[in-house]
Amino acid sequence: MPSSPSTVASLRRVFFDSFVARDLAEPLASFDITADVKEVHQFMVSRPLTVIGLRRSGIVDGFIQQENVNDLPLKEQMVDLSMATILATTAPLRDVVRCLNETPFVLVSTLGQPVGVIVRADLEKPPMRMWMFGMVTLFEMVLTRIVDQHHAGNAWCDSLSDARVAKARQLQAERHRRKQNVELIDCLQLSDKGQVLARSQDLRARYWNRSRNHIEKSIKEIESLRNNLAHAQAFTTENWSVIVQLAETTDQLLELPAEFVAQDSLQPYSE
Repeated sequence: MPSSPSTVASLRRVFFDSFVARDLAEPLASFDITADVKEVHQFMVSRPLTVIGLRRSGIVDGFIQQENVNDLPLKEQMVDLSMATILATTAPLRDVVRCLNETPFVLVSTLGQPVGVIVRADLEKPPMRMWMFGMVTLFEMVLTRIVDQHHAGNAWCDSLSDARVAKARQLQAERHRRKQNVELIDCLQLSDKGQVLARSQDLRARYWNRSRNHIEKSIKEIESLRNNLAHAQAFTTENWSVIVQLAETTDQLLELPAEFVAQDSLQPYSE
């Protein structure tokens, strides 16, 4: 179905403005640099905390990671804030993922002061799960449109086994029985659609310039992520690479033209 400019704008508001860094952040604990280092370390271990802020004259202007704490005074161990990755509380989750791919934690600031912290484990929270499920859905929408546009009259059936096509027809018949008006392509699994694209040299070159094996492997990774999300399973460790790649593809997936899918729509999902 074509997407109007207002629909695209609405999607961008949802994925860039509705879910932001503050939805994942935990409060940043902080200590004065004169605090006893052993007490601070015990506090970090007992919580446990990856990082804390360090205050000088009441202002957080440094930090220390639990794994780096030693017996020296805190003021000698403090790392300057300029060495940390800091995002605004309103930063989109796409930016959070990009940063966490480079560093073990991200500080979140408001009014110029770090007030929160995000680590990878925080991505398991409901806001991130909803955001990721939406990203997978957008990916499948684009993939469906590509297959549909380039295979008129269900010509894509030739790229699938008879068993897979029969499965789709069976599902379509069941949905029709339930008074649901769906096309046959809407009854395909994500892996089926990915296989159609992967087996077409022309479509690979136009939309996702990678080998057939690479694309099929990537589709399986996306399916694994979706399954973990749907069944409330942990996903950040097992599916980290696909999380990063989908985050990198956010802009392209949100550019849903009115009558066609833009060339290289899937290209950022390329590693």
